[in-house]
Amino acid sequence: MNNFRPYLSGILFSLLILLLPFSHAAAAQQPAAPANQQGQETSQQAKPIDEAQLAQLLAPIALYPDPLLMQMFVASTYPLEVVEAARFMHEHADLKDEALDEALKDKGWDMSVKSLCHFPTVLEAMNKNLEATKELGDFFLQDQKAVLDMVQKLRAKAKEKGTLKSTEEQKVVEEGNTIVIEPAKPDVIYVPSYSCSYVYGPWWYPSHPPVVWYPPPPTFTFVAGVAVGAIISHGWYHANWARGRVDININHQAWRHNPRHRRGVAYNNPEVRKRYGQVDRAVVKRNLQSRGYQPKMTPQQRQQIKQRSQQRTPQKRQQHTQQIQRRARTQTPRSSSFKASGSRSQARRSSSRGSYSRSHSRSRGGGARRVGGRRR
Repeated sequence: MNNFRPYLSGILFSLLILLLPFSHAAAAQQPAAPANQQGQETSQQAKPIDEAQLAQLLAPIALYPDPLLMQMFVASTYPLEVVEAARFMHEHADLKDEALDEALKDKGWDMSVKSLCHFPTVLEAMNKNLEATKELGDFFLQDQKAVLDMVQKLRAKAKEKGTLKSTEEQKVVEEGNTIVIEPAKPDVIYVPSYSCSYVYGPWWYPSHPPVVWYPPPPTFTFVAGVAVGAIISHGWYHANWARGRVDININHQAWRHNPRHRRGVAYNNPEVRKRYGQVDRAVVKRNLQSRGYQPKMTPQQRQQIKQRSQQRTPQKRQQHTQQIQRRARTQTPRSSSFKASGSRSQARRSSSRGSYSRSHSRSRGGGARRVGGRRR
Protein backbone atom coordinates (compact mmCIF):
# COMPACT_ATOMS: atom_id res chain seq x y z
CA MET A 1 0.00 0.00 0.00
CA ASN A 2 2.85 2.32 0.82
CA ASN A 3 4.17 1.95 -2.75
CA PHE A 4 1.01 3.59 -4.12
CA ARG A 5 1.05 6.66 -1.84
CA PRO A 6 3.37 8.75 -4.07
CA TYR A 7 1.16 8.02 -7.09
CA LEU A 8 -2.02 8.85 -5.12
CA SER A 9 -0.58 12.18 -3.98
CA GLY A 10 0.35 13.04 -7.54
CA ILE A 11 -3.15 12.27 -8.81
CA LEU A 12 -4.78 14.48 -6.12
CA PHE A 13 -2.41 17.34 -6.89
CA SER A 14 -3.23 17.11 -10.61
CA LEU A 15 -6.96 17.22 -9.87
CA LEU A 16 -6.52 20.36 -7.77
CA ILE A 17 -4.61 22.05 -10.59
CA LEU A 18 -7.37 21.17 -13.06
CA LEU A 19 -10.19 22.41 -10.81
CA LEU A 20 -8.53 25.67 -9.75
CA PRO A 21 -9.43 27.69 -12.90
CA PHE A 22 -13.08 26.66 -12.57
CA SER A 23 -13.23 27.92 -8.98
CA HIS A 24 -11.80 31.29 -10.06
CA ALA A 25 -14.30 31.53 -12.90
CA ALA A 26 -17.20 30.79 -10.54
CA ALA A 27 -16.00 33.45 -8.12
CA ALA A 28 -15.70 35.97 -10.96
CA GLN A 29 -19.32 35.34 -11.96
CA GLN A 30 -20.61 36.24 -8.50
CA PRO A 31 -22.33 39.67 -8.56
CA ALA A 32 -20.28 42.37 -6.84
CA ALA A 33 -21.82 43.99 -3.77
CA PRO A 34 -23.11 47.47 -4.61
CA ALA A 35 -20.92 50.26 -3.27
CA ASN A 36 -22.36 52.53 -0.64
CA GLN A 37 -23.66 55.79 -1.99
CA GLN A 38 -21.46 58.80 -1.33
CA GLY A 39 -22.10 60.21 2.11
CA GLN A 40 -24.16 57.28 3.34
CA GLU A 41 -22.37 56.11 6.43
CA THR A 42 -23.54 52.52 6.68
CA SER A 43 -21.71 49.30 7.46
CA GLN A 44 -22.25 45.96 5.78
CA GLN A 45 -22.02 44.30 9.17
CA ALA A 46 -24.40 46.73 10.90
CA LYS A 47 -27.55 45.38 12.44
CA PRO A 48 -30.67 46.38 10.45
CA ILE A 49 -32.59 49.29 11.90
CA ASP A 50 -35.80 48.48 13.75
CA GLU A 51 -38.43 50.28 11.67
CA ALA A 52 -40.95 50.36 14.52
CA GLN A 53 -38.52 52.18 16.81
CA LEU A 54 -37.51 54.55 14.04
CA ALA A 55 -41.13 55.33 13.13
CA GLN A 56 -42.07 56.18 16.71
CA LEU A 57 -39.18 58.68 16.91
CA LEU A 58 -39.91 60.32 13.56
CA ALA A 59 -43.71 60.45 13.61
CA PRO A 60 -43.99 63.76 15.56
CA ILE A 61 -41.36 65.55 13.40
CA ALA A 62 -41.56 63.93 9.93
CA LEU A 63 -43.91 66.69 8.70
CA TYR A 64 -41.48 69.47 9.61
CA PRO A 65 -40.12 71.54 6.69
CA ASP A 66 -37.07 69.91 5.12
CA PRO A 67 -34.56 72.64 6.13
CA LEU A 68 -35.50 72.41 9.80
CA LEU A 69 -35.74 68.62 9.86
CA MET A 70 -32.23 68.18 8.44
CA GLN A 71 -30.78 70.47 11.15
CA MET A 72 -32.48 68.30 13.77
CA PHE A 73 -31.05 65.11 12.30
CA VAL A 74 -27.48 66.41 12.31
CA ALA A 75 -27.80 68.10 15.72
CA SER A 76 -29.10 64.87 17.28
CA THR A 77 -25.69 63.30 16.64
CA TYR A 78 -24.18 65.93 18.99
CA PRO A 79 -26.43 65.64 22.09
CA LEU A 80 -24.08 67.38 24.52
CA GLU A 81 -23.94 70.48 22.33
CA VAL A 82 -27.75 70.43 22.19
CA VAL A 83 -27.79 70.59 25.99
CA GLU A 84 -25.27 73.44 26.05
CA ALA A 85 -27.23 75.38 23.43
CA ALA A 86 -30.50 74.94 25.34
CA ARG A 87 -28.88 76.30 28.51
CA PHE A 88 -27.47 79.21 26.54
CA MET A 89 -30.90 80.08 25.18
CA HIS A 90 -32.42 79.91 28.67
CA GLU A 91 -29.91 82.52 29.79
CA HIS A 92 -30.23 84.68 26.64
CA ALA A 93 -33.89 84.34 25.71
CA ASP A 94 -33.93 87.98 24.59
CA LEU A 95 -31.49 87.39 21.71
CA LYS A 96 -33.17 87.28 18.29
CA ASP A 97 -32.25 87.32 14.60
CA GLU A 98 -28.97 89.13 13.83
CA ALA A 99 -28.12 89.69 17.50
CA LEU A 100 -28.40 85.94 18.08
CA ASP A 101 -26.26 85.21 15.00
CA GLU A 102 -23.58 87.53 16.35
CA ALA A 103 -23.63 85.88 19.79
CA LEU A 104 -23.33 82.42 18.25
CA LYS A 105 -20.17 83.24 16.29
CA ASP A 106 -17.98 82.57 19.33
CA LYS A 107 -19.56 79.18 20.06
CA GLY A 108 -17.74 76.08 18.90
CA TRP A 109 -20.95 74.15 18.27
CA ASP A 110 -21.84 72.53 14.99
CA MET A 111 -23.81 74.70 12.57
CA SER A 112 -26.88 72.51 13.03
CA VAL A 113 -26.93 73.24 16.75
CA LYS A 114 -26.46 76.95 16.17
CA SER A 115 -29.32 77.00 13.68
CA LEU A 116 -31.68 75.38 16.20
CA CYS A 117 -31.07 78.28 18.58
CA HIS A 118 -33.42 80.21 16.28
CA PHE A 119 -36.10 77.63 17.14
CA PRO A 120 -36.06 77.59 20.95
CA THR A 121 -39.17 75.40 21.23
CA VAL A 122 -37.58 72.71 19.02
CA LEU A 123 -34.25 72.97 20.83
CA GLU A 124 -35.95 72.70 24.20
CA ALA A 125 -37.93 69.63 23.09
CA MET A 126 -34.69 67.90 22.07
CA ASN A 127 -33.08 68.91 25.35
CA LYS A 128 -35.93 67.63 27.52
CA ASN A 129 -36.14 64.36 25.59
CA LEU A 130 -32.39 63.78 25.54
CA GLU A 131 -32.60 59.98 25.35
CA ALA A 132 -34.87 60.19 22.31
CA THR A 133 -32.53 62.77 20.77
CA LYS A 134 -29.52 60.53 21.29
CA GLU A 135 -31.38 57.51 19.91
CA LEU A 136 -32.39 59.46 16.81
CA GLY A 137 -28.78 60.53 16.31
CA ASP A 138 -27.54 56.95 16.58
CA PHE A 139 -30.09 55.82 13.99
CA PHE A 140 -29.03 58.63 11.69
CA LEU A 141 -25.35 57.76 12.06
CA GLN A 142 -26.04 54.10 11.40
CA ASP A 143 -28.03 54.60 8.20
CA GLN A 144 -29.01 58.00 6.83
CA LYS A 145 -30.99 56.50 3.97
CA ALA A 146 -33.15 54.39 6.28
CA VAL A 147 -34.04 57.49 8.30
CA LEU A 148 -34.92 59.55 5.21
CA ASP A 149 -36.93 56.66 3.75
CA MET A 150 -38.99 56.44 6.94
CA VAL A 151 -39.72 60.17 6.73
CA GLN A 152 -41.10 59.60 3.23
CA LYS A 153 -43.25 56.68 4.42
CA LEU A 154 -44.77 58.84 7.16
CA ARG A 155 -45.37 61.75 4.79
CA ALA A 156 -47.06 59.40 2.31
CA LYS A 157 -49.39 58.21 5.09
CA ALA A 158 -50.33 61.80 5.97
CA LYS A 159 -50.72 62.72 2.30
CA GLU A 160 -53.00 59.74 1.75
CA LYS A 161 -55.16 60.77 4.71
CA GLY A 162 -55.38 64.34 3.40
CA THR A 163 -53.70 66.02 6.38
CA LEU A 164 -50.48 67.01 4.60
CA LYS A 165 -51.02 69.82 2.10
CA SER A 166 -49.75 73.23 1.06
CA THR A 167 -50.76 76.20 3.22
CA GLU A 168 -49.77 79.83 3.70
CA GLU A 169 -46.91 78.60 5.88
CA GLN A 170 -45.49 75.76 3.78
CA LYS A 171 -45.38 74.19 0.31
CA VAL A 172 -45.86 70.46 -0.17
CA VAL A 173 -44.33 69.35 -3.47
CA GLU A 174 -44.35 65.85 -4.93
CA GLU A 175 -41.29 64.98 -7.01
CA GLY A 176 -41.95 61.47 -8.26
CA ASN A 177 -42.22 59.30 -5.15
CA THR A 178 -40.60 61.97 -2.97
CA ILE A 179 -42.62 64.44 -0.91
CA VAL A 180 -40.76 67.69 -0.25
CA ILE A 181 -41.92 70.21 2.38
CA GLU A 182 -40.56 73.73 1.89
CA PRO A 183 -41.27 77.07 3.58
CA ALA A 184 -43.83 79.14 1.67
CA LYS A 185 -41.45 82.10 2.14
CA PRO A 186 -37.74 81.26 1.77
CA ASP A 187 -36.64 83.38 4.74
CA VAL A 188 -39.39 82.39 7.18
CA ILE A 189 -39.89 78.90 8.60
CA TYR A 190 -43.00 77.85 10.47
CA VAL A 191 -42.82 74.91 12.85
CA PRO A 192 -45.87 72.63 12.63
CA SER A 193 -47.46 71.09 15.70
CA TYR A 194 -49.81 68.17 15.27
CA SER A 195 -51.39 65.07 16.75
CA CYS A 196 -49.99 61.86 15.25
CA SER A 197 -53.35 60.13 15.46
CA TYR A 198 -54.91 63.02 13.54
CA VAL A 199 -52.38 63.25 10.70
CA TYR A 200 -51.61 59.52 10.26
CA GLY A 201 -54.75 57.78 11.46
CA PRO A 202 -54.57 54.52 13.47
CA TRP A 203 -50.97 53.80 14.38
CA TRP A 204 -49.63 50.65 12.71
CA TYR A 205 -47.01 49.81 15.37
CA PRO A 206 -49.13 49.31 18.54
CA SER A 207 -46.14 48.18 20.61
CA HIS A 208 -44.17 51.34 19.66
CA PRO A 209 -46.47 54.39 19.96
CA PRO A 210 -45.06 57.74 18.77
CA VAL A 211 -42.68 59.52 21.11
CA VAL A 212 -44.12 62.66 22.70
CA TRP A 213 -41.51 65.32 21.92
CA TYR A 214 -43.98 68.02 23.01
CA PRO A 215 -47.64 68.12 24.11
CA PRO A 216 -49.51 67.79 20.79
CA PRO A 217 -52.61 69.78 19.83
CA PRO A 218 -55.75 67.92 18.77
CA THR A 219 -55.25 68.67 15.05
CA PHE A 220 -52.57 70.36 12.88
CA THR A 221 -51.38 73.91 13.59
CA PHE A 222 -48.30 76.13 13.25
CA VAL A 223 -46.39 78.13 15.82
CA ALA A 224 -45.07 81.62 15.04
CA GLY A 225 -42.79 81.89 12.02
CA VAL A 226 -39.05 82.28 12.51
CA ALA A 227 -37.02 84.55 10.26
CA VAL A 228 -33.70 82.89 9.40
CA GLY A 229 -30.69 85.10 8.75
CA ALA A 230 -28.69 84.86 5.55
CA ILE A 231 -25.46 83.90 7.38
CA ILE A 232 -27.01 80.97 9.23
CA SER A 233 -29.14 79.68 6.35
CA HIS A 234 -26.15 79.73 4.00
CA GLY A 235 -24.42 77.10 6.13
CA TRP A 236 -27.46 74.93 6.77
CA TYR A 237 -27.78 71.32 5.71
CA HIS A 238 -30.36 70.17 3.18
CA ALA A 239 -31.88 66.85 2.15
CA ASN A 240 -30.57 64.98 -0.85
CA TRP A 241 -33.53 62.64 -1.18
CA ALA A 242 -32.29 61.07 -4.40
CA ARG A 243 -29.09 59.81 -2.77
CA GLY A 244 -30.52 59.20 0.68
CA ARG A 245 -28.22 61.60 2.51
CA VAL A 246 -27.80 65.08 3.92
CA ASP A 247 -25.70 67.63 2.01
CA ILE A 248 -23.99 70.87 3.05
CA ASN A 249 -25.46 73.99 1.44
CA ILE A 250 -22.10 75.75 1.07
CA ASN A 251 -20.40 73.27 -1.25
CA HIS A 252 -23.16 70.69 -1.88
CA GLN A 253 -20.93 67.96 -0.49
CA ALA A 254 -22.20 65.09 1.63
CA TRP A 255 -22.35 65.81 5.33
CA ARG A 256 -19.83 63.93 7.45
CA HIS A 257 -20.15 63.36 11.16
CA ASN A 258 -17.45 65.09 13.21
CA PRO A 259 -16.66 63.08 16.38
CA ARG A 260 -15.05 66.17 17.91
CA HIS A 261 -18.51 67.70 18.37
CA ARG A 262 -19.63 64.47 20.05
CA ARG A 263 -17.63 65.52 23.15
CA GLY A 264 -17.02 61.95 24.28
CA VAL A 265 -20.69 60.89 24.42
CA ALA A 266 -20.80 57.13 23.80
CA TYR A 267 -22.30 55.67 20.63
CA ASN A 268 -24.89 52.99 21.38
CA ASN A 269 -24.40 51.07 18.15
CA PRO A 270 -21.19 48.93 18.17
CA GLU A 271 -20.60 49.42 14.44
CA VAL A 272 -20.97 53.19 14.73
CA ARG A 273 -18.67 53.15 17.76
CA LYS A 274 -16.03 51.27 15.82
CA ARG A 275 -16.45 53.50 12.76
CA TYR A 276 -15.62 56.65 14.72
CA GLY A 277 -12.82 55.16 16.79
CA GLN A 278 -14.56 55.10 20.15
CA VAL A 279 -13.59 52.16 22.36
CA ASP A 280 -15.92 50.06 24.48
CA ARG A 281 -14.75 50.75 28.03
CA ALA A 282 -16.16 47.49 29.38
CA VAL A 283 -14.19 45.49 26.81
CA VAL A 284 -11.01 47.46 27.58
CA LYS A 285 -11.43 46.76 31.29
CA ARG A 286 -11.83 43.02 30.70
CA ASN A 287 -8.75 42.98 28.46
CA LEU A 288 -6.67 44.80 31.06
CA GLN A 289 -7.71 42.41 33.80
CA SER A 290 -6.87 39.41 31.62
CA ARG A 291 -3.33 40.76 31.19
CA GLY A 292 -2.74 41.12 34.93
CA TYR A 293 -3.84 44.70 35.63
CA GLN A 294 -5.57 45.32 38.93
CA PRO A 295 -7.65 48.38 39.91
CA LYS A 296 -5.31 49.43 42.77
CA MET A 297 -2.01 49.18 40.93
CA THR A 298 0.40 52.11 41.03
CA PRO A 299 1.26 53.86 37.74
CA GLN A 300 4.78 52.36 37.94
CA GLN A 301 3.39 48.82 38.19
CA ARG A 302 1.06 49.41 35.25
CA GLN A 303 3.92 50.80 33.18
CA GLN A 304 6.09 47.76 33.92
CA ILE A 305 3.31 45.39 32.85
CA LYS A 306 2.77 47.40 29.70
CA GLN A 307 6.47 47.28 28.79
CA ARG A 308 6.68 43.53 29.37
CA SER A 309 3.51 43.01 27.34
CA GLN A 310 4.90 44.94 24.38
CA GLN A 311 7.98 42.73 24.31
CA ARG A 312 6.01 39.48 24.10
CA THR A 313 4.55 37.81 21.06
CA PRO A 314 0.76 37.20 21.08
CA GLN A 315 1.34 33.54 21.95
CA LYS A 316 3.65 34.39 24.83
CA ARG A 317 1.18 37.01 26.06
CA GLN A 318 -1.56 34.41 26.21
CA GLN A 319 0.72 31.97 28.02
CA HIS A 320 1.74 34.68 30.47
CA THR A 321 -1.89 35.55 31.17
CA GLN A 322 -2.71 31.91 31.84
CA GLN A 323 0.27 31.61 34.21
CA ILE A 324 -0.89 34.68 36.15
CA GLN A 325 -4.39 33.28 36.48
CA ARG A 326 -3.13 29.85 37.63
CA ARG A 327 -0.75 31.47 40.11
CA ALA A 328 -3.54 33.62 41.54
CA ARG A 329 -5.69 30.53 42.12
CA THR A 330 -3.04 28.22 43.59
CA GLN A 331 -0.32 30.34 45.19
CA THR A 332 -0.31 30.58 49.01
CA PRO A 333 2.05 32.68 51.15
CA ARG A 334 5.13 30.92 52.46
CA SER A 335 5.07 30.07 56.14
CA SER A 336 7.83 31.06 58.59
CA SER A 337 8.80 27.41 59.06
CA PHE A 338 9.30 27.08 55.29
CA LYS A 339 11.58 30.12 55.39
CA ALA A 340 13.51 28.67 58.36
CA SER A 341 13.90 25.34 56.59
CA GLY A 342 15.20 27.13 53.54
CA SER A 343 17.70 29.03 55.67
CA ARG A 344 18.99 25.82 57.35
CA SER A 345 19.39 24.14 53.96
CA GLN A 346 21.38 27.08 52.73
CA ALA A 347 23.56 26.98 55.89
CA ARG A 348 24.29 23.28 55.39
CA ARG A 349 25.29 23.90 51.78
CA SER A 350 27.60 26.70 52.89
CA SER A 351 29.15 24.49 55.59
CA SER A 352 29.76 21.68 53.11
CA ARG A 353 31.47 24.06 50.72
CA GLY A 354 33.68 25.32 53.59
CA SER A 355 34.75 21.80 54.64
CA TYR A 356 35.61 20.90 51.05
CA SER A 357 37.69 24.05 50.66
CA ARG A 358 39.72 23.38 53.86
CA SER A 359 40.47 19.74 52.97
CA HIS A 360 41.45 20.70 49.43
CA SER A 361 43.68 23.45 50.74
CA ARG A 362 45.59 21.06 53.07
CA SER A 363 46.26 18.59 50.27
CA ARG A 364 47.63 21.35 48.09
CA GLY A 365 49.63 22.82 50.93
CA GLY A 366 51.51 19.47 51.60
CA GLY A 367 52.96 19.47 48.09
CA ALA A 368 54.00 23.10 48.33
CA ARG A 369 56.25 22.55 51.37
CA ARG A 370 58.69 20.24 49.48
CA VAL A 371 62.19 21.85 49.57
CA GLY A 372 65.23 20.44 47.90
CA GLY A 373 63.64 17.05 47.36
CA ARG A 374 62.94 16.62 51.13
CA ARG A 375 59.95 17.38 53.30
CA ARG A 376 60.33 19.52 56.33
